[in-house]
Amino acid sequence: MTAPESKKFAQIIKGLSSRDREEKLLAIRALGILRVPEHAELLIDLLGSNDELVVTAVLQALGHLRHPKTVKYLLEFLPSENRTLAATALEALSRFSFSVDAVLDQVLKAAGPEQPAPVRQRLMALVGTVKDPRVSAFMCEVIGQTKDPSLLVEAVRYFVRYPSADRSTILRMLCGHSQWEVSLLANLALSRLGDDGARAQWKRLLKAPAQPIRVFLLEALNLNPVPADREAYEVFAQDPHPQVRRLALGGLRVFSAEERVRFLHDGLTRERDEGVRAALLEAALQEKHPSFYPEFLGLLTSSVEAQKRLGMAGLSAMGEQILPRLLADLPRLALVVKEKVLLVLGNIGGEKARQALLPFLGARERWLRINAVEALAATPSPAVLSRLVEMLKHEEDIWVKASLLSAVARLGSKAQAPLLLEHLQAKDARVRANAVEGLWRIGAHDQAGALQPLLHDPNDRVRVNAAIALWKMGHREVLGILSTMLREGTKWVRSSAAFALGEIGDKEATPALLELLSVREDVVYRNVLEALGKIGDLRALIPLLREQERQRVPEATMNAILERFTEKLHQ
Repeated sequence: MTAPESKKFAQIIKGLSSRDREEKLLAIRALGILRVPEHAELLIDLLGSNDELVVTAVLQALGHLRHPKTVKYLLEFLPSENRTLAATALEALSRFSFSVDAVLDQVLKAAGPEQPAPVRQRLMALVGTVKDPRVSAFMCEVIGQTKDPSLLVEAVRYFVRYPSADRSTILRMLCGHSQWEVSLLANLALSRLGDDGARAQWKRLLKAPAQPIRVFLLEALNLNPVPADREAYEVFAQDPHPQVRRLALGGLRVFSAEERVRFLHDGLTRERDEGVRAALLEAALQEKHPSFYPEFLGLLTSSVEAQKRLGMAGLSAMGEQILPRLLADLPRLALVVKEKVLLVLGNIGGEKARQALLPFLGARERWLRINAVEALAATPSPAVLSRLVEMLKHEEDIWVKASLLSAVARLGSKAQAPLLLEHLQAKDARVRANAVEGLWRIGAHDQAGALQPLLHDPNDRVRVNAAIALWKMGHREVLGILSTMLREGTKWVRSSAAFALGEIGDKEATPALLELLSVREDVVYRNVLEALGKIGDLRALIPLLREQERQRVPEATMNAILERFTEKLHQ
């Protein structure tokens, strides 16, 4: 690590030697997030700590750093009587790339017969996805050395995933094994090599009375499905247990395109389990086949927002081939469905879709007009821009007008600046805010003077957009204005300022934002966290981790903020 880099991380590294337990734990977690491999050497000594939480944090951090040098230290924890540390070490190892020779060789060496069977099995599972002659030889050696069923299962599973004619003799020796899992996998591995007799053996279990046996067989098939397995997948698709039916979708790739469509249609026709049905629809989405039109159109009537989104995605993916049918159905659809279909038309695009959307600009219903505007903005053309500009001049509904301003900005150029400027003084805040945003979108950098007064607009969204627009136009002084807004005014003013600083993403704002982490108002606090996540300033890492410990926001929210922070930090 260079001297400048060491200095950059000095404050965090200093925390490793702190007597304060929380500070030490935060420093360890921070180094894991930074993912600088050289930091691994700083963490290794802490593995000898008597504090289990410290050791656990170090193991997790080493998993993120993935330095080959640390593999041997992680391996030492696998036989530990402390199950938490053993599981953490195993999870850390699973993050490593086993395509790196130094990593693979260490793990294979550690998985030798001197290890307890449970540890060997864990290590074999780690390398079991690596197609490498060394792994193949190792698995074959295990088969020849052990009678432990759990190790045999792990070894034979490898040859299901990666068939090897050179291993057929040893696999045949296991076909009559007293442990049914071993026997089943051996026959399955041989069937990957074209052995029809072996195939006949495992096919007898397709309708085994015990559901765990069927699940075991299907999970093994999914390791490496081949076209000859189609019949088995057809049987599993009609299994009485929903878990089995869902797992059967793992074999879709062995069917031809036409067969996949039939397979999915049959499943959707008879399926009543919501989880399996959702999986079938996700698979149907990938096919983009027009025959699924009724299923996806039907989802638009759902009260569940996720299903509506899936329905729109499915219809949009089918593209222009479904336009005749969609346009024929459009007049008789319910209003809420029709609104979604307009957005689908925008996603599909093309002249035919545009012509179908234009009449809805004159619809009586507000949301039909708004969605038609949004959809047309996704299908750019000079004629559409001209039509939207003309509509904006006469539109009275403020919601529609706000949408029109956004659409004109997306499709237009500096030529539309006068039209946007006209709406800076509109009575409705939505209209003003969208007009401001439109000016920087079209690159009207010469209009900064018109935006300056809006930094004091009574509406917080207008102020935020004005600040963002001015910054994008090169006026860095707005950072100082927003920092002042962070400390003054109502909670809405401060939360809006925090949002704007996050959107701008300048690290100069970090100190002012950090000062507000102790603020009481949740709306301000959340926007400050989001802003720090978007900026990705190293100075905010430890404070953000400390806020995660405080649990003021849901765990999922904080994880998303830290993930965004990490992405920004590594760019």
